[in-house]
Amino acid sequence: MALVAVRAAEQFRLMAMPELKRRRKEKKLTLEALAQLVGVSLSQVQRFETGEREPKRTELEALARALDCTIPELLGEESSGTTQPPQRGNLLPVPLIGRTAAGIFREVIEFDDGEPDYVFEPEDEDFPKAKRFALTVEGDSMNAADPPMPDGSRVICLDFEQTGLPFVEGMIVVVQQIREGGHLREWSVKQIELHGDEVWFCPRSTNGKHKPIKVANDPDDDRWNKLDVIGLVRDVSTKVRMPKFRAGR
Repeated sequence: MALVAVRAAEQFRLMAMPELKRRRKEKKLTLEALAQLVGVSLSQVQRFETGEREPKRTELEALARALDCTIPELLGEESSGTTQPPQRGNLLPVPLIGRTAAGIFREVIEFDDGEPDYVFEPEDEDFPKAKRFALTVEGDSMNAADPPMPDGSRVICLDFEQTGLPFVEGMIVVVQQIREGGHLREWSVKQIELHGDEVWFCPRSTNGKHKPIKVANDPDDDRWNKLDVIGLVRDVSTKVRMPKFRAGR
């Protein structure tokens, strides 16, 4: 049991940086202001805070300098009051960070300061060290996928970058698109198709309005500045909808 608790604590440190957010607010810095000090994008700082991305060593050093603290302080390693995620037997906590909805761009706003919501999953044996996050599916863009991902279902994802995998035909991923300099963001689940020198991120839907995103398979292509593959979908769960009962029956 002690080993499970240690693994959960280690995973939580990778998943989110609550001390970064606390110190930024203490300094009265906006996400954009801190991003300018560190030399990264606004969306990158937000992803550091919420655990969607782990800062590189050079980025940690820049963050610590901007916030007048040490790296261990920034990671919460020198704070006895660091919040620990809940435990549930041999299952590990996975943060539920938001919703994925094709075609809906949402304003990038501050996350609540309250305790994060978690779902509980067994360790991913293939990628035990990769960060994980959960998203709630909104809409019908993947309702005909295999397995189906209907409205209201939940996907468990790995940080795509940490898997070290290339794009593979049939892989199901979470794609992030940004607008207005990172102030608007869309998360959507797509299935990869490889077409010569292009990567297609395709919906799997009974609704014909959803179209694939087609990008040149070249990291220098400008489209990649506004598009990022942030997650590899590993599991899908769907609640059974309760039937409506009529009075008198």
